[in-house]
Amino acid sequence: MSKFAQIADTTVRTLRHYRQLGILVPTEKNEQGQMVYTTEEFKAFHSIRLLQSLGLSLKEIKERSEKPGYSFEKMIDVQEQVLIRKREAIDYSLQMINRVKSIKGGEKEELDEEVLMLLMNSMLYEEAQRDIMKDYYDKEVVDRIFPKDMRKQKEIDRQTLQVLTIANRAVMNGDAPEDARVQGQLREWMDASYVKEWEVDEAKLEELTARLEPYTSILPAHLVTFLSESFAILAEETETESLHVEKTTKKIDK
Repeated sequence: MSKFAQIADTTVRTLRHYRQLGILVPTEKNEQGQMVYTTEEFKAFHSIRLLQSLGLSLKEIKERSEKPGYSFEKMIDVQEQVLIRKREAIDYSLQMINRVKSIKGGEKEELDEEVLMLLMNSMLYEEAQRDIMKDYYDKEVVDRIFPKDMRKQKEIDRQTLQVLTIANRAVMNGDAPEDARVQGQLREWMDASYVKEWEVDEAKLEELTARLEPYTSILPAHLVTFLSESFAILAEETETESLHVEKTTKKIDK
């Protein structure tokens, strides 16, 4: 064993560990009944090392090698797909980090940690929410809500961060949803970011809300309640104002 370890550039301890795991067990024995490492074990040892370098654990190597129809080529094909998925996950995580960094107004600006985590959680499920919204909105509207253009995405992120910050600070300060300051801040946010095409009829809105619930539930319940009540009040006031404008316009026309 020690001679084989030297040739394979490894240690006796490693070979014993591999043998205990059952992934490298010599099949031949000498006259004294001792296991003998041959050329086959040398090839097997290096295939194990290669697979480890591709990111497989010893446990995964053992499990896959015991499956019917196992071959080294099939194993690297499977691992290729695993690595592609990992790379996609890493790329997405880096993109999310870059998005968060880009919405900071300056290097010294500190973002509220709780709000920041809420924003990043919402980013995690954007694709799933996008797929759901395709059933209720035209592609053009969905693309405006979830833009691919990074400059537009940055603006959406800042708007989302702003409304979460407004709600979170209001809750922490003990402000009520109908508080004039809260309503004023939300109105400013609506004027800057709201798009009329986002509206859907009441029946579809209820269905859409139910389908999005698994993703909106990442927000704390008290924050969701506060935002729902605040926007309901704002919507009612906006509708009242619209009716007033409509009546005034009719009087002028007469």
